[in-house]
Amino acid sequence: MITEANDIILPLEFSGTAQLLLFTRYDDPRVAGWENKWVMNWKVEQLHPWFPEKEIKIHKHFWPILHDAFSALEKSGLYKEIKTYHRCYQLAQLPESPVLSVHSWGAAIDLNAEDNPFGSVGAWSEDFITIMADNGIFCGQKWTGSREPMHFAMVDG
Repeated sequence: MITEANDIILPLEFSGTAQLLLFTRYDDPRVAGWENKWVMNWKVEQLHPWFPEKEIKIHKHFWPILHDAFSALEKSGLYKEIKTYHRCYQLAQLPESPVLSVHSWGAAIDLNAEDNPFGSVGAWSEDFITIMADNGIFCGQKWTGSREPMHFAMVDG
């Protein structure tokens, strides 16, 4: 029986705020059968023919949020800022860390990676980031530590 909060030992893989939230809601993405339960193939081009990839693997709870954001970007004409797709669902750890990337849950997408490299200020317009945020998507361009402006996720961090 756990008697104090100090008795809880958090595995390093889930030690980030976003990772802990995703682990708490959706379990460990490395567990057998996890992908079948939570990840889907989204044929993006059917709803957003301008998107640079025909189909992506994405978390079932992230795709409707991203779809709504893409629809809002279309209405404003800002979807044209998206030039390339890098990744969405991919089991991976953060660089030089045991912590799992949010991509391990399919809860993040990297866009325009070449124009928005890790550590850069980022090239997204403020209006673009505002539309994404208004639809519940956080951008790494707004982080206060090491920025990752290519990164958009349904959790912050």
